[in-house]
Amino acid sequence: MSVGLEGMKGHKVLVESNVRVEKDQFVIVGLPDASIKESKERILSCIHTLGLDITMKKITIHLSPSDKRKTGTGYDCAMLLAVLCDILKDPPPIDDTTCVLASLSLDGKLVPFHGLIPSIQQAIHLGFKRIILPAVDLSFLEKRPDIELVTIDDITQLIGYLKGQLSLELPSERQLIFSQSMNEDTAVQTTDFSSIRGHADAKRVLEIAAAGGHHVLFNGPPGCGKSMLADAFHTILPNMSNDEMLEIFSIYHLAKENRGFSTRPPYRFPHHSASAISLIGGGTYPKPGEISLAHHGVLFLDELGEFSRKALDMLRQPLETGEITISRVKQSVTYPASFILISATNPCPCGYFGSNERYCTCTPNQVRAYQLKASGPLIDRIDFILSLKSVGITENEQVESSADIQKRTENARLLQRQRYSTSQLNGNVPVQQLLATCGMTEQQAEYLKEICFKEKWSNRTQVKLIRIARTISDLVHSEKLLDSALEEACNWKKTASFHQTQAMVRK
Repeated sequence: MSVGLEGMKGHKVLVESNVRVEKDQFVIVGLPDASIKESKERILSCIHTLGLDITMKKITIHLSPSDKRKTGTGYDCAMLLAVLCDILKDPPPIDDTTCVLASLSLDGKLVPFHGLIPSIQQAIHLGFKRIILPAVDLSFLEKRPDIELVTIDDITQLIGYLKGQLSLELPSERQLIFSQSMNEDTAVQTTDFSSIRGHADAKRVLEIAAAGGHHVLFNGPPGCGKSMLADAFHTILPNMSNDEMLEIFSIYHLAKENRGFSTRPPYRFPHHSASAISLIGGGTYPKPGEISLAHHGVLFLDELGEFSRKALDMLRQPLETGEITISRVKQSVTYPASFILISATNPCPCGYFGSNERYCTCTPNQVRAYQLKASGPLIDRIDFILSLKSVGITENEQVESSADIQKRTENARLLQRQRYSTSQLNGNVPVQQLLATCGMTEQQAEYLKEICFKEKWSNRTQVKLIRIARTISDLVHSEKLLDSALEEACNWKKTASFHQTQAMVRK
């Protein structure tokens, strides 16, 4: 048995072999790709290394299920074992609870392959009790008493182990045979909140967003601090759990991007010239895009109005569901994409529409086209919309450091994990679960109904207000939904609606 990957999701692969007396031939069937077809030479070389004679033998290997495309070199060792079970007089016993995940060198060494880490995770998820692996360091994986991870050096040692003739005394340290940069911490150099003067409203919004996983849009003229606030936002996010860290590492591994075993959430900031495919993911054999690389972290889209409308509209599904499904002719895969969107935009191409500092040189049609780049349905999925103005650097005020704010967001997320029993946050938990656990009273529900009717807010906006109010309550460690939290959430929505109305009036 082995494991195949479709995106981040794994499925069981049964490796069968048939060896019969016939003209020399080696065939692999079951929709293998080019790298698997080349496994033929590696397997034949290993058989020769073991000193076995396969003259006048036709070897047929079948990878089942035959309707799923198989990619990569991770099936090498499983295919070799299937052949050995057919040609050895005393074959090694292997049951269905044992999974083999390893590539082969020409001299019979078990070596790692691209996608090894996510394959191990999926093998555990699929219920295998024993997983045979190359000699790699597995200290980063959480130890489970019901699962045996066996690291083997070569095929001779593997045969002896399976026959019970070899008791493996695994060394305490083994090298991780990926790139050296995989072991490096990839912390992003960002701005500390203590260095930002003014913008009290923006800081409050970012704290709520970090605590509950809400999306934010900053609007303002050039130089008012939009990018600086977005850079500082990463520093107030809590550290990830070990499972989340491994999930992120697996995504980066599949995308062939370097990332160390860091517990800091990822921070992605693609340029506005990025294509829709680079944002969402894709290709002939789909790879993760920027939104998946930002999973459990931050996706910062600076100059939102400069992105293509097609690329921005593709963000709707992942913002709603927390995952992205990429369908191509040869393959359809699903990648996780639960991220916090921080976006920043100028009000017009020149940046000074509605500003008191400089005169706007854009025509009304240019302003309208620029502001319509982000469609109504996309804007409706953003929780906070805030207009910023320039602040003097000499402004005096008491400022908090990122570490102080991070403690509050970490405590708020801890309450959410206890409430939902998952890693989901107020911003992305299913609506039914949110309403069942938010603790809203009948009086609060009536208040929300009245204000939404008066302001003509949609059903999605009503749910959004409950999500934000629940996060504000969590920041002060309240199990109940506070009246003040609900009022603050409504005030943020009124502020966003006011700025949008003012922009329409100026147009």
